Amino acid sequence: MNVLVTDGENRSALAVTRSLGKRGCRVVVTGRDVRTLASSSRHCSLGLGAPDPMRHGSEYVSAIGDAVVRESIDIVFPLTEQSISLLNEARERFPRGTLLACPSAEKMRAISDKSALFRLAGALGVAIPETLHLDGPDDLASVLGQIDRYPVVVKPSLSKIPISDGFICAGVGYAGSREELERLYETSPALRYPSMIQERIVGEGTGLFTLYGGNAHLALFSHRRLREKPPSGGVSVVSESVPLDREMVEASDRLLSAVEWDGVAMVEFKRDRRDGKAKLMEINGRFWGSLQLAIACGVDFPSLLLDHITGKAPSAVVGSYRVGHRLKWLLGSLDHLLIRLANSDLALNLPPGSPPRWRAVLEFLKIREKNMSFDVFDSKDPGPFWFEGRSYLKQAWRTK
Repeated sequence: MNVLVTDGENRSALAVTRSLGKRGCRVVVTGRDVRTLASSSRHCSLGLGAPDPMRHGSEYVSAIGDAVVRESIDIVFPLTEQSISLLNEARERFPRGTLLACPSAEKMRAISDKSALFRLAGALGVAIPETLHLDGPDDLASVLGQIDRYPVVVKPSLSKIPISDGFICAGVGYAGSREELERLYETSPALRYPSMIQERIVGEGTGLFTLYGGNAHLALFSHRRLREKPPSGGVSVVSESVPLDREMVEASDRLLSAVEWDGVAMVEFKRDRRDGKAKLMEINGRFWGSLQLAIACGVDFPSLLLDHITGKAPSAVVGSYRVGHRLKWLLGSLDHLLIRLANSDLALNLPPGSPPRWRAVLEFLKIREKNMSFDVFDSKDPGPFWFEGRSYLKQAWRTK
């Protein structure tokens, strides 16, 4: 079977490439360059360059369509929101019989629009942070009086906002005071569009990962984030598999069933220290950065999704996986440490109870630990690690 994996710069693309390559698929990887993290793997048969989907949407779609025809691709695995959005709208351009491994555009919008998602969650009785919805910056004045404590979290409704032939990348922001909040809305281009202001939830973040279809979880996995980049909250650089949380499983089921979801999803929660409730943070309808942890623990989501979309029953048992195993992204851990050392905890908006900086140094020095595997490094497939290391050093040199 010929499969095409997009966005080869991402760790999730590497995990998918390794998984499907080991299964015997011929894997073609596209990226902004021919040589990427995923295409450096020995499990990649061919690397192809493609325009940046964030800036050149129509050219990107044409390039992927040409590759699908030229390489006789059976299934396309889009790995990022921007790729999913663009290719979803171009499904009819693919040859008959070529499958796109993601839900429809309508279903994607139902979970990627955070304002709509949190309204749905509230209606379904799923616990959420206190949330104020804004259609644009002009609404800020009318809601300021409803905010009685800071800091607050500011989230654009879409993390990738479509504009002309590309997207604005819209990240989460924090405001420690009314003045900071007003300044954020004055200066951020992403906040010219619909957004939310939420109370900040302090507690452990847990991701619930699922292959969902037919109004049921077909495969499940869960991990907790031990370290992130940036330290205040972002991508996981060290994570650990944990037992399933029934409250999170049931809440995810209500949400995904309501939108008739069919595919993989990451449903992220934080366990609020004040009341003990698991509160929804977001849903991502795509493969996640720490995908390799699930695979290492026995839940091979790329292979399971391949079976699902080709009509085969998933072979995994729901909830059966290795617990207590850790995944470490070495260069991500280094970035975490450097950010901690270069900034005060106050400047980083770290929650109360965060470990001190000296502890971050000690944790980084534990390169290899018991019951741990690496995200990128693999002694049997070293190409991606060497590629990532060279790219990291080049970027560090350019920013000197």
